[in-house]
Amino acid sequence: MKTVIIVLFTLLPTSLIFGQDRVSDAVIDSIFQTLDEVVVSGQKSTYVTRIDKKIFNVGNDLMSASGSASDLMQNIPSVQVDMDGNVSLRGSENVQILINGKSSTLMGASRATVLQQIPANTIDRIEIITNPSARYKPDGTSGIINIILKKEKRAGVNGSLIANAGNENRYNSTLSLNYNPGKINFFGSYGIRFDDRNRYTYDKRTKTDSLSLQNTFIEQNTNSEARPVSHLVRGGMDWDVTKKDNFQLSAGYTDMRFRRDETTTNIHQDNSGNTLNNYTRYRADDEYQKDFEWNAVYEHTFGEDHLLSVDYTHSSAKEQEDNKYTNQYFVPEKPDSKDNTLIRQKDTENLIRADYTRPLNEHSKLDAGTEIELDRAEMDYFVENLLDGAWITDRTKTNNFIFDENIYALYATYEAEFGKFGVMGGLRGEMSRIKSRLISTGTVIPNNGVHLFPTLHTSFHLDEKNELQLNYSLRINRPEGDDLNPFPEYRDPLNVHSGNPYLKPEKIHSLELGYLLKSNATTFTATLYHREIFNRMTEITKYINDSVLWTTKENMSSSRSSGLELIINSAFGNRATVNVNSNFFYHVIDAGDLGYGSNKSAVSWYAALNGNFNATKRLMAQLNTRYTSKALTPQGYREPSFIMNIGARYSLFDNKAYLLFTVSDLLNTYRSVTSIDTPYLKERVERKRASRIFYIGFAWNFGQSAKKHKEATLKYDEQL
Repeated sequence: MKTVIIVLFTLLPTSLIFGQDRVSDAVIDSIFQTLDEVVVSGQKSTYVTRIDKKIFNVGNDLMSASGSASDLMQNIPSVQVDMDGNVSLRGSENVQILINGKSSTLMGASRATVLQQIPANTIDRIEIITNPSARYKPDGTSGIINIILKKEKRAGVNGSLIANAGNENRYNSTLSLNYNPGKINFFGSYGIRFDDRNRYTYDKRTKTDSLSLQNTFIEQNTNSEARPVSHLVRGGMDWDVTKKDNFQLSAGYTDMRFRRDETTTNIHQDNSGNTLNNYTRYRADDEYQKDFEWNAVYEHTFGEDHLLSVDYTHSSAKEQEDNKYTNQYFVPEKPDSKDNTLIRQKDTENLIRADYTRPLNEHSKLDAGTEIELDRAEMDYFVENLLDGAWITDRTKTNNFIFDENIYALYATYEAEFGKFGVMGGLRGEMSRIKSRLISTGTVIPNNGVHLFPTLHTSFHLDEKNELQLNYSLRINRPEGDDLNPFPEYRDPLNVHSGNPYLKPEKIHSLELGYLLKSNATTFTATLYHREIFNRMTEITKYINDSVLWTTKENMSSSRSSGLELIINSAFGNRATVNVNSNFFYHVIDAGDLGYGSNKSAVSWYAALNGNFNATKRLMAQLNTRYTSKALTPQGYREPSFIMNIGARYSLFDNKAYLLFTVSDLLNTYRSVTSIDTPYLKERVERKRASRIFYIGFAWNFGQSAKKHKEATLKYDEQL
């Protein structure tokens, strides 16, 4: 046991140490004999605000040790995770998700899967940036979710093992290791997940003929079964070359494979109830997704908060669907038919960035930098039909599309404090070179531009407990490759999906006024916000013949939303912690130029409750519930949704291991329902997963100082 002298000097008055009433040597000897060990411990606040962001230190959250990043984000105020694993911020799925402040193909089309695989105990904090400063790429309507991974640097070997088993043959496990012999720190993790994704979709639509006003009805029932097996490997090193120079190298790889077996029944009836068509379509799909990324960072520290960093990130993602279809016809009767669709997609991204931060004086600093982002997306569709015993390529559906996007940016921010008043102003300039190439037709569609993005953040400390903030940013939402690809994807004979190569980027003006109160164990925030979106991109569904629906993307005039977000986080001694957050917003859509009325408006709201209750020193219970009200869309609305999860955790071996039990969707109420309500098309689509899911888990922290590991947390499965 060692004596901590610095603690003694901190506790004793200065006059006793240095003044005339200096403590005697005998007294000091007596204190040292009594003081065998002193441990000074502290923990970061769960919720911290900065002038341009809200920071959630997830190490204090009960989801931080045994769940995934997706599970953890369910407990972050302002963030929602739906049945598909799709993440939204303040109700908008158009959110940019960064890892360590950088974009990644891992957070592209397959980000829901990747977030389910990233162990939550590898995450240090999550930053919610609803009005990003000029330092950040201005993409995303609602803002940025920045996931900061831990940098474990404890000496020796440390690690954790997490394993979960659930009903319907669900299993997952993650092993994380860290080795630090001195100046170089090595880290790595491996996760494997066996899932069971049984899904049900019911689609009922009514088409009204614009001339005869006669109705026809179509019903589709789809049952889908899939069992993905996914692997995630991550590793790297952190090397303190000198006291002022640091070099980091990391890499990650994700691999998911599964076979999907799907059956869709289709019934088409006329206005009198007579069956016009009745057939069943069977789908067998062998699918995989592979994502790879590596990153190198060099940092040089000139002094306190005086830093130069240069980094390079390369990432690539490959995805393939090998669909084999069989159609069995009942009305009218005819021989079975077969067709195959092979879909390949490849995305690559190269990001080069340099950032320089320098304090100008005690109360101000300058941050400036540059970014070059070079992206490419390639999409190939190959379709063939079985005719007279031979497979014949369908040239009308086979195509190739390449999307190149190069963005060159310069930015600078200035931050200063003037007593109780703080300000951060910034400007970002971007030059974009975008090109869509339709290889099958030889068409090239450029979309170049130069944009300026001003940002302004202000804060005013009324006193130690109360703070006001006023922020503004101009943002952009650029269409991605899938949004621009005009070649249709024929998911089934009644549904066709395609992009629009002439989509314009959205421009978003975002304004926020916030209030923060910190009082003892309670933190309260209230934020009034307003977003004005021009050229808003939206999905539009329409009939292209008597029975086939075509879904594509269009720009509409504008949309506006104003809202009030409330967050209360409170601790009740050592017995309970409760987080309540809600969001009320008024949404106005102007889709007149698309033929759906000049203005539509609605009030929507969202509320969530997360509570942790310590029944004993070892037993903790958790309640996680949320409700989302009816929400407006350009052609209709999304119906309300509700879910409740419960769980328990029991600690073992002096908090070095834990047993966990969870029930997802306890009341079996979670589903997704969307409706289209226009004069000539009415449609209701209901999607639901398998019934409630049970998990039992075990978490073990080992290595040096294992007793100081964070507590294990509960994991819920809410994927549709």
